[in-house]
Amino acid sequence: MDESSQDAPLTFDLSELAGFQFGPNWARERTKASDYSAVPERPASPRRRERGDAPRRDREPRQDRQDRPRRGAPRQQQRREPVRRELPAPAEGLRVELRPSNNILTVFSTEIQRQKRAHSLLDLARVVMKQKDRYDIVFMKQEGGPSLIHSLKEDGACWLSEAEAMAYLHKAPWFSELYSIEQVEAEAPKGTFTGIAECSLGGELIGPVNWHGYQPAVAVLYKSKYSHMDMGAFRAAIRVNKSEEAVQAWLQQASARTVWRPTREGAQDTELPSLRAVEEDFREHHFAEVYETVDKVFVNGSTPFDRLSSGLAAHVSILSGRHRHTPQILIPNLCHGLARHRMPIFRWHTRHYTGPSRIRTVPEDLVLADRMVAILEWSKQNSGKKVEAMYAELSGVPAGADDEGKKAAAEAYDPYTADMIWLIDQGFILVTNDNSIWYPKGEAAPKA
Repeated sequence: MDESSQDAPLTFDLSELAGFQFGPNWARERTKASDYSAVPERPASPRRRERGDAPRRDREPRQDRQDRPRRGAPRQQQRREPVRRELPAPAEGLRVELRPSNNILTVFSTEIQRQKRAHSLLDLARVVMKQKDRYDIVFMKQEGGPSLIHSLKEDGACWLSEAEAMAYLHKAPWFSELYSIEQVEAEAPKGTFTGIAECSLGGELIGPVNWHGYQPAVAVLYKSKYSHMDMGAFRAAIRVNKSEEAVQAWLQQASARTVWRPTREGAQDTELPSLRAVEEDFREHHFAEVYETVDKVFVNGSTPFDRLSSGLAAHVSILSGRHRHTPQILIPNLCHGLARHRMPIFRWHTRHYTGPSRIRTVPEDLVLADRMVAILEWSKQNSGKKVEAMYAELSGVPAGADDEGKKAAAEAYDPYTADMIWLIDQGFILVTNDNSIWYPKGEAAPKA
């Protein structure tokens, strides 16, 4: 999948960067919710109590505490150690990178140009890493490495072997597009059954262990619902239910059998009696329609791990964690992505920034209108102060408290807004995302 195929509808906003429009707070219009649908963030955890908020009790020596009678010992004995799942080994033979998704780069370029504000790339990197769907993991086959079997459907699945792709077939969201499932009448099994094997994970009735169809039924349930698990762990979750209700429920269930029918034109009357038959039909008629074998693929960071080969999922987990902990390592790829969107990159105050334009020196022979000169002079003398202070001082109209005062201030500020936008677009002044206005190059402003 190339980068252009990622132009899905935008699902981000820049709420983390506080939408900015020139003018005092009361005069700004907030970004409409219809522009970009905000994705809620997880609530922040409560702040921990700082040292010194309460007197700290001196701890007793460890030995003394061990000798002291334990209260609630039975409860502590019931506690179980947390089960730690070992991360599978990352697949070898691949070059792997984390890059900002095309969607978030589009939002950055659109909003920065609209808001006329400069942002440090480190801040933008932090925004990218706040949500998984804002970045892609790029897998590139190296010499001798595995090919990538990538789904052409919208599920984003990616595998390293045909066997993994086939195992995913029965739980894929697009399975119902290719096959319909029907229940047809069948003769109930005969015999004496005293217990029914039942899956404790989902409550499914499998059948008596002495039934000839028991092993195929186990395989069908595993493939259709639990193939993401280890087979041994799945079998360990099977229990025998000896109640009469379970026996009767299973006999009623077994009085019907499942068949699959292809939905493709001309094959609707074909009856596939087993999952193996479905797999053979899929391999012959649909595999090349659903999957492509490629040397490079973009996998979105929000792709569920059960849609990825375990070796690829390990790369996603490791790389995502590393970039969340150290977002500055994303800056080089963020630079390349913003450059593709024609966003200027410049270095200022020891950091890399992007904004409406690159900062540059005001030409000495440039002739400007009085108001523009006043803005440049004020910015030079007050670099780092807020835009609102510049408005009030240069216009001579303070921000009003009542409706009439607000209207008068807005009318007085509008001409300065238009001139300031032109100066920003030329790179002569800079407004950062905290509403501070800067004279970045430091040379004297030209005269009118």
